[in-house]
Amino acid sequence: MKKTMMLVLTTTLLGFGSIASAATDYSHYSDSELAGLRTKMRSSSIDERISYRQECQKRFSEQGPDTRERCMRSSEGRGQYRRINGLQERLGLNESQSAKVKELREKQFTLVVAERKEIVALNRELQKESFKTSPNQKKLEELSDKIGKKHALLAHLKSKHLTELASILTPAQRVKLQTIRDAHELRQHHGRSCE
Repeated sequence: MKKTMMLVLTTTLLGFGSIASAATDYSHYSDSELAGLRTKMRSSSIDERISYRQECQKRFSEQGPDTRERCMRSSEGRGQYRRINGLQERLGLNESQSAKVKELREKQFTLVVAERKEIVALNRELQKESFKTSPNQKKLEELSDKIGKKHALLAHLKSKHLTELASILTPAQRVKLQTIRDAHELRQHHGRSCE
């Protein structure tokens, strides 16, 4: 049973790896060129969109908190800035709550980015080992276990973040936030099923 699960996990991860490798490499694009491609991505293949999104997220994660803040207030990042402010307005956060939420989000972002970078590195190592003529099965299992543990850690970080966020909010604000999150997840799910 465990070997079957490991084989399924490895096959799945290889499939994701091949999707990303089949798409365009956007790492050589300048920031302005990358930003100019945003509208084109709507009509691109899912492989292209994934590759584009990964490059954008990589660049954003490499920026410090001050640079990210400026970017969110600039014309390119204005939409993200509006979403954050919109959420604060919809929840009716006071200044103290807004400051605490901002601090929590920055802390969460830093932790999650570090873990995701490690997952990417482990996935690359898994893919590299898997494509060898004689892959080391023990190494494949170890890498798969490490990747699984990293995903479990991300789930734990998300849970902890939501718990800390909920402790800042009033009961009515928590209900509003849950409604907003449910609607967002529904839109994401609907968008995926249409692609």
